[in-house]
Amino acid sequence: MTVPKYMQLVNILEDIIDSMDKNQMIPSERVLAERYHMSRMTVRKAVNMLVEDNKLYRVNKVGTFTTDKKIYKKAEAFSGFTKEVTIAGGKPSSELIEFSLQGADSTVAERLNIREGSHVYKVVRSRKNNGIPVMIDESYFPRQVIKLNEDVVESSIYQYAQDVLGLTIVKADQRFRATFIKPKYQKHLDVSEYTPMMNVEITVYLKDGRVFEWTNTYINSSHYEIVSTSYQ
Repeated sequence: MTVPKYMQLVNILEDIIDSMDKNQMIPSERVLAERYHMSRMTVRKAVNMLVEDNKLYRVNKVGTFTTDKKIYKKAEAFSGFTKEVTIAGGKPSSELIEFSLQGADSTVAERLNIREGSHVYKVVRSRKNNGIPVMIDESYFPRQVIKLNEDVVESSIYQYAQDVLGLTIVKADQRFRATFIKPKYQKHLDVSEYTPMMNVEITVYLKDGRVFEWTNTYINSSHYEIVSTSYQ
């Protein structure tokens, strides 16, 4: 049986990908079409298949790259993003999208167990692994619990809270649902309006019972997976 041309190219590209480092750009569709004497449509079909298999990913107006190692997080465990990426062997970084001090509305006040109108920090960050956007964190921190500045929020809030302020984080309630990302955050994750996302609502508690953080996280599952282990 004759192997379709696009599958021949898939096999060729898989060998090329295996020989490359992660996050390296492969040749353009035009170059591949000329090199392997195939139509652009055939090349695009092969590349699309590898993107769907998470072996390649596209960056708009830049090119197509070999994928990085996914971050795997156990649902029953909780730690900050910086620690998760470091454990996975990656280089964590953040892009600060919004940092403001505001009065808590009824929803935020309820989640943080504070009075409506109390001052809270709103921190919105794009979290990255080796420069690749993985998730958007939309977080709220009560000012009466922790005082923040841009230097802290652009690095690790958890490290600052625990190592500098001596706060003890003991648990986090996490709720998982499937969703689509808010339109205003699409460009920060380089995804389309209807790209499926994982949404994790996280409420973090200190040892003294106070709520430290309430966060809505939008996760690109192409680069991050949550794993749950069950025992009988």
